Amino acid sequence: MNLYPFVESIAGDAALSEDLEKLKDYEWLLGRVYEKIPPKSGSGTFELPEPQVIRVGTQTIIKNFRDISQKLKREPDMVSRYLMKELASAGSYEEGSGQLVLSVKVSSKVLKQLLDMFVKSYVKCPTCGSIDTHIEKRGKVWILVCEACGAEQTLKPF
Repeated sequence: MNLYPFVESIAGDAALSEDLEKLKDYEWLLGRVYEKIPPKSGSGTFELPEPQVIRVGTQTIIKNFRDISQKLKREPDMVSRYLMKELASAGSYEEGSGQLVLSVKVSSKVLKQLLDMFVKSYVKCPTCGSIDTHIEKRGKVWILVCEACGAEQTLKPF
């Protein structure tokens, strides 16, 4: 049974009829689709560096804060704002040294849990699980945009 009689009646060209045969071949079409889809790069295991914490009096210093922010692909100011809000404390990010100074005593275990929550809420795509995302501000709304699958999700402001 001929599925495309009107096209084949117009096409007398051998190359065009060969292309039409390819369109009927499911395996060839499937292979072509997989060639066009970009590889999924960010959904593997995501390892966050362990926070290097120093406690001085009532302050907590995270020495490798710049490295953590770079691994998360987020600005250090954004990550520090999140941590300060969650810990309900003041603090400052020192750009020169890449350290975050918090005005509260915090264990490295609590910081690790907060960073894991940050990854889940503000880094990982809820649709495909990729970490290849970025945050856009549209008007007053912050949106998490996945570069792997194109999904968009509004975020809670912090």
